[in-house]
Amino acid sequence: MRSIGGFAVTCVTVFCLIVFSSLPAQADGNRYENLMAKLASARSQSEADTLSSEIWRIWLTAPDEVAQEVLDAALVRRRSRDYLGAIRQLDRLIGGWPDYAEGWNQRATVHFLRGDYDASLVDVAEVLAREPRHFGALSGKALILYRQGRTALALITLREALRHNPFLRERAMLEALGGTEL
Repeated sequence: MRSIGGFAVTCVTVFCLIVFSSLPAQADGNRYENLMAKLASARSQSEADTLSSEIWRIWLTAPDEVAQEVLDAALVRRRSRDYLGAIRQLDRLIGGWPDYAEGWNQRATVHFLRGDYDASLVDVAEVLAREPRHFGALSGKALILYRQGRTALALITLREALRHNPFLRERAMLEALGGTEL
């Protein structure tokens, strides 16, 4: 009888930990959704820049402290142009936290910087599978498609990015892609 009571206490404790630990994440999720909605309807570059910065801050917040350390190490390596070192860190991040979209996006960025567009597109697909509104990944994909001469797909992808962030700097590509209207 005593072991059943202990089991019940353990179950209640675990349940409470799960429920209460998810509350801040849900609040962050609501804040994120609100920011994305406001960004999609932004009326000025200044407003979009402010909202976009907040969204990037959320994206660059890893799931836990260990993941954050790995991400930060990768970003330091990327800034110093140690792309292979950055990829090693991002491989570790993706291996440990495969659902974290920004891990994939950062690795896509490093592949892009190395000129490995095909590898970048593979990682962008992973980002978009996890967050289809990731305007950074979408605009990066549009740029790659443009550089590959796939202008029709680049235009479609850029328009999708601009649906989520109408003031992206890459908006200037519209004219080069032959489509000035969204």
